[in-house]
Amino acid sequence: MGVSESAKILKSLDSGQRKPRVVIIGTGLSGIVMGMRLMAEGYDDLILLEQSDQCGGTWHYNQYPGLRCDVPSHYYQYSFEPSATWSHRFCGGAEIREYFERMAKKYQVFDRIRFNTTAKHAEWNGSEWELETGAGDKLVSDILISAAGILVRPKHPDLPGLDTFAGKVVHSARWDHDLELADKKVAIIGCGSTGVQMHKPLAEVCSKVVSFQRTPQWVLPVPNRKYTAFGHKLSAKFPIISKFYYKVFRFAMEQMMGRGIIKDGWSRKMVGKLCQWNLNTVKDPELRRRLTPNYTALCKRLVMSSDFYPVMQMPNVELVTENIDRVEPNGIVTKDGVLHELDVIALATGFHANEYMLPMTMSGEDGYTLDQAWAKGPRGYRTVAMPKFPNFFMVMGPHSPVGNFSLASIAETQSEHIMHFVKMWAERKFDKISPREDATDKFNADMLVDMKDTVWTTGCSSWYLDENGVPGSWPWTATKFRGDLKNPRVQEYLLN
Repeated sequence: MGVSESAKILKSLDSGQRKPRVVIIGTGLSGIVMGMRLMAEGYDDLILLEQSDQCGGTWHYNQYPGLRCDVPSHYYQYSFEPSATWSHRFCGGAEIREYFERMAKKYQVFDRIRFNTTAKHAEWNGSEWELETGAGDKLVSDILISAAGILVRPKHPDLPGLDTFAGKVVHSARWDHDLELADKKVAIIGCGSTGVQMHKPLAEVCSKVVSFQRTPQWVLPVPNRKYTAFGHKLSAKFPIISKFYYKVFRFAMEQMMGRGIIKDGWSRKMVGKLCQWNLNTVKDPELRRRLTPNYTALCKRLVMSSDFYPVMQMPNVELVTENIDRVEPNGIVTKDGVLHELDVIALATGFHANEYMLPMTMSGEDGYTLDQAWAKGPRGYRTVAMPKFPNFFMVMGPHSPVGNFSLASIAETQSEHIMHFVKMWAERKFDKISPREDATDKFNADMLVDMKDTVWTTGCSSWYLDENGVPGSWPWTATKFRGDLKNPRVQEYLLN
């Protein structure tokens, strides 16, 4: 099902249908598309909770220098609402956030957002969900949906003396726009996608950039083409162009990187060769050696940049591979005793990954809690639901295929799947529904069996792995993901 045009928003419900009260937690791209689908079908008894003062999720919180998406813009959008005005192949965060906010306003979702509101506790009372906000307000819903995201709470490194630093410490996900960087000596701690993106804009204005690298990354060279005004006009006149771009980029990412992730073969080897070619552009053999990973490409989330290696060879950029010992008022001291004098420490140290709706607490049927359900780590049924939590669904839930895919495409698939059940509730086909325990166990068992062939198990450490070293992402193709969720397996649910 595709979402209809804005003229069809708030369509009338068929007589005899009931209208569900729905609460959505989170207004990133997942919460917004879920709200769009509900509004398009006339289910307007809707509240969205947003802990920040703006919607957009990660594209609101992350505003660091150099921020851009590493998924092509034409693929990082809703397929049924293509934009004709993307400025680049890989757009900056502000432009992406504006797109999702524009969609929320177009589908009248924006007016139903309660900003600066956290979800504290949700409890199933036998017939409906009772939710308490951080401010103590009470909400009641027939259907509760979590779209809280997977990378939300910033992770700060445990560095001795960090609080004694006389300069400025800033995390990439809470950037200070008043921070003066010109002619400053800046450290970047973290070499994932965020850290890599920060290098060029900082190196262009700072007197010195010191890159503290714990683990080198494979970097895929992808030029960031700028789209022309003529191209915008052409795409606006012929929307099929944007839709064509969407399908081309989806095919390229799913076939090149997607297949390389789940199984060894030509795709994984090709990505590896491209990354090695990019690394070979580093002229200094010693620098190249220190930038060379000792694991298979794609084992960690692949970094995409054509700028990183040229920047690392600039005279005002220094790579430090010695471990950090402590932080002092004047800078960072590494294990070899060297003091690296600094004015600013920029933390690109990521997030507490895969927390989903945590730290919110939940209690489902018979008092069964979320802590009990996830005692051995987050798990669920086909990424969208959990046993013993009736009428509760997740967009971007556990084991969603988040590795180098478009989260917009994933959320679109999951939200459409959830809408099947919303409509069934509206048509009085059930009062409460939750996946069967045995069906959930089988899904998770099958997933673990097929996880052994993925690149994540080849010997690297990444945020894909849980505390037991088990990957938490989808071990199959994106095509299988869409196929599995296209037609809900109602027989694998308990309906009452």
